[in-house]
Amino acid sequence: MSKKFYNGEDFWEEKELPASDEIVKKAELKLGIKLPEEYIELLKESNGGTIHFTNVFINPYGECEIPYLLGIDLENTNEDENDGIFSFVEDIKEYSLPENIVLLAWEVYPHSCFALDYTNCTENPAVVYFYENYPEDNGPYSKTIVAPTFKEFLSLLYQH
Repeated sequence: MSKKFYNGEDFWEEKELPASDEIVKKAELKLGIKLPEEYIELLKESNGGTIHFTNVFINPYGECEIPYLLGIDLENTNEDENDGIFSFVEDIKEYSLPENIVLLAWEVYPHSCFALDYTNCTENPAVVYFYENYPEDNGPYSKTIVAPTFKEFLSLLYQH
């Protein structure tokens, strides 16, 4: 089975309304960080949604799936759906994930997720994968770096 890697085209499978510069700036101020430029560019096409390139290989776990990319939901006003980066603030606390992350997507809720890791920075975050530990492991989640930048993360995404 051949893989087609993301090359800057045809990212979104289902699009939402685009995010405006104003929404992006408000989100960055609210979070106290700078979102990656490549993420902002995608949000200006569609403020989140399902994507075509849903697979990424992560050592040592193998092929993982990122079925969608979260957009910006400043007010988290849609109570029926969790569809933005602010929708999961309580989940981040409840599941003891680090506070300084921006969730990109759950692979399997609440067992594994992808996030921008702002633990040691306010811009140019790494993309990380959090996965639930088994009871004998220390802590509720472990993390591994998927890519040092969001731009590099995008180049790792593929479809079959």
